[in-house]
Order: sequence, then structure tokens, then C-alpha cells
Amino acid sequence: MTIPRLHMIFFLVALSLAQGSSSVCGAEDPAESSKRELQRIQRQMEEKKCDLKQAGRRERSVLAELEKLERSMQQGALELADNRMRLRGAEDALQEMEKSSVQMSRELDGLQRSYGQRVRALYKMGRSSFAVAILTSDSFYTALKRLKYLGIIAERDRAVISQYGMALDRLSALQTETAGRKEEITLRKLAVEAQKAELISRRREKTGILNSVRSEKSVYEQTLRELEESSASLWTMINKEEKAGRTDRKQPKDRDAMTAGSVRYPWPVAGQVLTRFGMQRHPQFKTMIFRRGIEIGAREGDTVRAISDGQVAFADWYKGYGKLLIVEHATGLYSLYGNLEQIALAKGDRVSKGQAVGLVGDTGSMKGPKLYFEIRYKGEAQDPLAWLTNN
Repeated sequence: MTIPRLHMIFFLVALSLAQGSSSVCGAEDPAESSKRELQRIQRQMEEKKCDLKQAGRRERSVLAELEKLERSMQQGALELADNRMRLRGAEDALQEMEKSSVQMSRELDGLQRSYGQRVRALYKMGRSSFAVAILTSDSFYTALKRLKYLGIIAERDRAVISQYGMALDRLSALQTETAGRKEEITLRKLAVEAQKAELISRRREKTGILNSVRSEKSVYEQTLRELEESSASLWTMINKEEKAGRTDRKQPKDRDAMTAGSVRYPWPVAGQVLTRFGMQRHPQFKTMIFRRGIEIGAREGDTVRAISDGQVAFADWYKGYGKLLIVEHATGLYSLYGNLEQIALAKGDRVSKGQAVGLVGDTGSMKGPKLYFEIRYKGEAQDPLAWLTNN
């Protein structure tokens, strides 16, 4: 092989290696590629999490959200009322302290003037005045008498000094207590304002949820499904407890014929019927719904009364009903009082016809203060208007 030919071969090999090296340098770094792939996967995971979170918000329980808000609102209202009461008490106490302080200051001024007059008198008399008064006496009896009077004067001086010192101590203590009371009032006012702001925020949040129920069909239908589930689980629980306790507790006497119209019960609260019993169509969404009770319009705080004698079967919060009371009357007959502000009885309590059982409120309500009322007989929802006296 000739030398030029060898040079040509070496040249071609070198060129090939250079091209191969350039190709390797131009290829993507495996570590960089893995890093970008990891970032892409992380982005996808974040997007999935966001989708799941939004889906969770869509699927969250409207009734549970409302109940949580209402419970916190009631607790907040109780704390606000307690702080307001304590604030009024602190302000009344402060007024009494300020009156006492003025009176003590006047007393102190009087003592100060009296003490000042006495000091000036003593100064005028000089140090030897007492000795001169005794030694210049014309008799021993007079000297004793003057000595006695001087002792009384000295005792009076000591009393004035002591009284003045105690008045100063009392005034100082009162001023310290007054300052503490003023600080307490300031803190209570701040607490009251914070609680008021929190209640306003929660009311707005509740209003937002209710507005979505009224304006969004999907939220409205979800609320209806939850109400159906809540009602079914409630009466399943009541029926189980009724069966379990039937042999253990005394049943209310079945004195009336249990057919609609055969006996009429008094209304639990006076008011206009807002929503009637039975199948109804939503005016906006055209959705059909079966209502198992009626809604009676009433003012918040109006007294709710039992329609007949019986025993409390349930008394607590219940999802969709707010504060709820259920009374068992004759065997198989129940009356239900929902949306209460307060419940006056506890489970197991005996109830008399016409007895106050609670106060009208808006807990669990979508329409403001009202009473939700049901009658159930042998597990079946009855039209309450067929069982109540004609208004």
C-alpha cells in the first residue's frame, strides 16, 4: 500500500470519527431528558389534583356545609351575647368605681385640709407649747387636766394621720382596679367587634350557599338528593329505636282513632302555610319533588307547642332539618318540628298537649325563619293539614 493511499485512509477514518463525535455532542443528554420528563409528570399530577379538588367541591354536601355554618353561627352568637353581657357588667362596675373614686377624692381633700390646719396650728404653737401648758398650770389638778386634753389632741392627730393614710391606700387600690376594668372593657369591645365581624362573614357564606341552591339546578338537585337520604336515614333510625325500645318503655296511650280527619290536633304555631304537602313542581327548574311535610311561616323566637301528649323520640341537630324535635304520641304516630332556634326538651322527656317544646328559627332553613312540620303514622308521611284543626 502506497503512502498517499495510507494518508487517504487515515483522513477518512479521522473524518468519520469527527462526525461521530459531533453526532454524540448534538444528541440530548439523558439526565436532562429525564428531568424534563419528571417535570411533565409533576405537572400532570398537579392538574389531576386540581381536578380532584374541584370535583370534591362540586360533590361536597350542601346540607353538611349549611349545618356546619349554622352550628358555628349559633355558638358565635352565644359567645357574642355572653361577651356583651360581661361588657355591660364591666361598664356598670366601672361607673360605680368612678363614683366611689370621686367620693373618696372628696373625703381625701377634707382630710387633707383638716390635717393641714392641724399642722399649721402645731407650727404656731412651737415645740415647747405642750410643756409650757403643763408647767404653767396653777395646780396639779389643772396640770393633769391639761395633760389629758393634750393626750386627746395627740390621739386625734394620730387618727387623722391614720385615716388620711388609709384613704390614700383605698384610692390607690381603686385607681388600680379602675385601670384594670378599663383594660378589660377595651379587650371585651375588641372581642365583641371581632365576633360580630365573624358572624357577618358566616352569614354571607350561608347566603352564598343558599343563593347557589336557588340559582343552580345541579346544586338544587344535589340538595334534594341529600334531603331524601337524610329523611330516609332519620326515619330508619327512629323505627329501629322504636322496635328496640317497645318492650322496655311505656308506650303512649292510643286514645284516638288513627285516621286522618277522625281527630284534629291544634297547630304547633300560628302562621301561614308556605309550602304544602305532596308532589310539587319547582317553578324555575321544573323539577318534581315530593314534600313530606309543610312549612309554616312564623317569626323567629315564636313558641312552638306539642300537638298532643307524648314522649320525645329525638332532640338534636339533624342534617337538612336544623335543630329538630320528634315526639311520639300514640303508637306509630309521630310529630316532627324542624328549623328550630331552640329545643326545650331532651330525648325521653314526657310531653303534654300544648306544652312549649321549642322556638321558631331558621336552622337548616332555605327560606329564613319558619317551622317545618311533619306528621308520620306507621312510618308513612301524612298531610298535616288533614290532622290539624281548621284555622
